[in-house]
Amino acid sequence: MSNEKPRQLNMEVLRVVAMLMIITLHFLDKGDVLKDFTLQMGFNRNLAWIIEAMCIGSVNIYVLISGYFLSTSEFKIKKVILLWAQILFYSWIITVIYAIATKGAFNFENGIYDWIPLIMPVTGSHYWFATVYILLYIFFPFLNKGINAMEKKQLKGIIIAALAVFSIWNTFLPFTQPLTDREGMDICWFACLYLIAAYIRKYPEDFKLQRWMYFLFFALSSLLVFVLGKGLLLADSFIGKLGGYAKNFYPYNSFFILFASVCLFIFVVKAGEKKCPNWIAKTVLFAAQGTFGVYLLHEHSLLRYLWPKWFKVEEISQTPLFILHLLGTILAVFAVGILVDFVRRLIFGLFVKNTKK
Repeated sequence: MSNEKPRQLNMEVLRVVAMLMIITLHFLDKGDVLKDFTLQMGFNRNLAWIIEAMCIGSVNIYVLISGYFLSTSEFKIKKVILLWAQILFYSWIITVIYAIATKGAFNFENGIYDWIPLIMPVTGSHYWFATVYILLYIFFPFLNKGINAMEKKQLKGIIIAALAVFSIWNTFLPFTQPLTDREGMDICWFACLYLIAAYIRKYPEDFKLQRWMYFLFFALSSLLVFVLGKGLLLADSFIGKLGGYAKNFYPYNSFFILFASVCLFIFVVKAGEKKCPNWIAKTVLFAAQGTFGVYLLHEHSLLRYLWPKWFKVEEISQTPLFILHLLGTILAVFAVGILVDFVRRLIFGLFVKNTKK
């Protein structure tokens, strides 16, 4: 994740909140809370799908944060090396600990092919986000060249054209064959988000609405994702052939998810720097430094389905304790991840100066 100085506290708060949202997504998905999206669902499952809609844009937000800072930064090979080393650290160390704890009981179905992502996590796409993010970082100087060479009208036109191809098409014409669609898990979509973030930073005067309105639009757009899905299911019950599109509004590159992500991002950007007690600022910065480590820890392929079982996510999600359990679990996973990454930074600090993420 981007860590350009000086660090802005409002953006670091957003970084922490976005990671909590990402853990929530994995709680719901890997914990088998969501199950199928149907018309007839109980209260908890409906609530889970609403929470999913509210949190799914968190991945977009991370890229927007990076684009916001990187659009005025210079490429540093040291950052690529440190990111790569951090990913290797988590992939290798967790694999070794798992092997010791289970006495080598990996139960891999595809033999050596299951080992490749663990041994080469970046090129093997062990963590899809990390792989695509590194690609974005490698290419961001070229994006900056283009951004700086274009006039405002040209940059806006490029963004609109890109969104038409990679977002609007897939959202409103799902029954056609798009040019490309990995539901936002690819370098093309990250580049789109990068351009949007760069535009927001370069032309803040274009975003004139009162700050609270952006948060309202975030909430409404997120809720609309759920409502539209339900609407398609209802229509399907009468005319058929539409039920398969009910979840089409949930991918990262859905126009409604994008709109919600950008609105929440602008809401935080417009907050600016707020004065707060020094201990709060230090706590936020400490937590923000470890967010990427939180992701690498709980999304390791050997752990991503284990920790939801440890916390009995599926069972408790069907009880009145669902929300309290969700909040407690994501805070626990986040806290453990922050502490583990603190230890990782201490270890890296023995070999390289200024290894903060």
